[in-house]
Amino acid sequence: MKRLSLLESHPAIIFFVLTYSFSWLIWMPMVFTNKESRLFIIIGTFGPTSVAILLTGLKSGRNGLKELLSHFFIWRLNFFWYLFSFFSTMLVVMASIGIHLIMGGKVPKFNDPRQIYLVIPVFAYVLFLSVLGEEIGWRGYILPRLEQKHSALFASLIIGLLWGLWHLPEFWMKSNFHHQIPFILFLLQDIALSIVLTWLYNSTKKSLLIVNLFHAASNTTLGVLPILPMDTGGDLRPLWIAVSLLWVIAAIIVMTNKPAWIAHR
Repeated sequence: MKRLSLLESHPAIIFFVLTYSFSWLIWMPMVFTNKESRLFIIIGTFGPTSVAILLTGLKSGRNGLKELLSHFFIWRLNFFWYLFSFFSTMLVVMASIGIHLIMGGKVPKFNDPRQIYLVIPVFAYVLFLSVLGEEIGWRGYILPRLEQKHSALFASLIIGLLWGLWHLPEFWMKSNFHHQIPFILFLLQDIALSIVLTWLYNSTKKSLLIVNLFHAASNTTLGVLPILPMDTGGDLRPLWIAVSLLWVIAAIIVMTNKPAWIAHR
């Protein structure tokens, strides 16, 4: 009873502590030994979702788990949400590359267009072996609980900050692509993305399908288009521009419906 009472009174603290513990206990040994395993990186990625399922099951049982997972079946939505989920990040990245070129930057190395067929398997890999391990926790579980006591904006900022910090061990893995990105840049990206994801979740009747599609499409875009340092010869300007544009989008989202973002629900 005491455990359930603690879970009811401090759900956010318990969720974040357990999520960090789950993932970091798997990731940190790879940092210390300098031996990385793709399998264990994937397992660690499922920390947020695993903890969300555990805590939901403890507090609400089978019915709670059904309710949580039912948000994947909220799919009868305006087609705009699907278009935004699949293509918005691609447009941001293309715009940032264009601005980079206008500013005199070098043309980044694009992938062979004949390999376009790889987009679908890459998307599936990202969705099922990465994003699904996160979004049930970040948006499906903890976002609604934070919004019970705080504004949507505050909840988004907290999740974005702790979501970014959660990735920190990956920046200490030398063969991981995160190692080539300044952590502050990544953190700024995650905080802005958190605002966008909150908007998507709340605007689509709390659809976990939409937030998973957006997250997976975003990560796939970063892997396909030449925006990361390993594809730009180490030039970080395109990525800085992309994150800046992402913040512009986040600001527009908040300012167009400011009362809903700053009011407590």
